[in-house]
Amino acid sequence: MATSTALRNQVSTPAVDEIRISRIFSAPRDLVFQAWTRPEMLLHWFGCAAFTTTHAEADVRVGGFWRVIMLSPEGEEFPAYGTYLEVRAPERLKLTHHWEKLVAGVNPADHTTTVTVDLFEVEGGTRMEFRQTGLATEASRDSHIGGWCDSFDKLGSGLEGQ
Repeated sequence: MATSTALRNQVSTPAVDEIRISRIFSAPRDLVFQAWTRPEMLLHWFGCAAFTTTHAEADVRVGGFWRVIMLSPEGEEFPAYGTYLEVRAPERLKLTHHWEKLVAGVNPADHTTTVTVDLFEVEGGTRMEFRQTGLATEASRDSHIGGWCDSFDKLGSGLEGQ
C-alpha cells in the first residue's frame, strides 16, 4: 500500500457540492463497517488529524441517530450529528450530516449534507467508496475533504492493528 495520503485517498469533486473519496483498507469489510457504526471505534478515527473525538454515539438503524463531538487543539468543541437513511450491513450506510454550530461559514440550521459509504470486498481488504453531497460552498467542500482524508488515514492506521 502506498504511503502518500494523496495515493491512499483517491479524491474527486464532480460538482461544487460533492466529494468522492475511494480508499482501500487492509481489513475485512465487516470490520470497516463496524468502524463506521460502533461508537467505541468512531472515537479513534473520526475527525481531523489535529482533533480528538471525545464523544460518539450511534443507533444504527434506518431513522436512528448518530452524533460525535470533536475537540480542537484549542479546546473548542465541534459537534456533528445525523440520521441513518439506509443501513445494509456490511456493504452500505447512508446518513445525513449536520454541524451543530457554524463551521466553515455555513449556518447549520440551514444546511444538511448526505453521506453514502459503500464497502466492497477486494483482494487483501476492503474498498470504500465515500460520497458526500449537498455541501454549501466550495470552501466548505474543500474543508471537508481535508477532514475526511485525515479521518480515513486514522481509520487505516487503526485497522492495520486489528
